[in-house]
Amino acid sequence: MMLIRKSFICLLTFFLPSPFCILLLRILGAKIGKNVKIGFSFIGITNLVLEDNVKIGHFNIILNHGLHLHKNVEIGYLNIFKGPFKIFLKNKAAIGNKNYITRGPKGVSYGESVLELGELTKITTGHHIDMTRSVKFGDFSILAGIRSQLWTHGYYHSEQGKDRIRIDGEISICNNVYIGSNCVFNPGVKVSDAIHIGGGSVISKNLTKSGMYVSHGLRFIENDLEKVKAKLKEVKGFELVEPVYTKE
Repeated sequence: MMLIRKSFICLLTFFLPSPFCILLLRILGAKIGKNVKIGFSFIGITNLVLEDNVKIGHFNIILNHGLHLHKNVEIGYLNIFKGPFKIFLKNKAAIGNKNYITRGPKGVSYGESVLELGELTKITTGHHIDMTRSVKFGDFSILAGIRSQLWTHGYYHSEQGKDRIRIDGEISICNNVYIGSNCVFNPGVKVSDAIHIGGGSVISKNLTKSGMYVSHGLRFIENDLEKVKAKLKEVKGFELVEPVYTKE
C-alpha cells in the first residue's frame, strides 16, 4: 500500500505544474513555506519540509526517506537521491546537477544515515556519494568540480578463501573546506576546518592541519584480515547480509 501511494505521488509531482504540485504535497502532509518552486521531478517521499524560497529543478528522482531544506536552498536538475537516508540542508546550501546519492536497503545498511550540508555549502555536478553511513559537511564548504566519490563502506579480504569483512565509516567534512575535481574519500575520514584538497586526491586518513593537500603516491601497508578486525568495532544487533565493522 505504501509503495502504491509513493508511486502515485511520484507521478503527480512529475506531471503537475509547481503550484498544483505544492498544493498536493501540502494535502499529503508536507510542510512547505512561501515562494517555493518545484520542477517536474519524481518526489516519492512524504517526510518533506521545504522552507521559504526553496527551489528544486527538473527531472530529479527523490526517493529517499526524508528531505528538510532550510530557507533559500537550491537543488538543480537530474539528481538521484535513493535509499533509506535523510537529507538536511541548512540556509543557502545547494546541490547542483547530475549527482548520484544512494544507500542500500535494510539488511545491507543499518541504523540511520544523514546527508547534511551546512550554511552556504555546495555539492556541484556529477558526484557520487555512498550513504551507507552519514556524510556531513560544515558551513561554507564546497565539493567542487566533477566526478568526486565519497565512500562510507569498503571491504577487506583474507589472504586466501572467501572470508572478508565490510568496513563502514561516517565521513565528516568541517567548515571552509574546498575539494577539487575527481577526489576519492575512503570510509571514516574527517577533514578539519580551512583545508583545501587538490583535484585527483585520494583521502584515506584524517586531515587535521589547515592548509593545502595534494594526492600522494601509492604506498604498501603490511596487514591481514585479523589485524584489521582488531582495530575495528563489529556491528551487532542488526540482521545484516555480511560481517560489518566500523571505524570509530
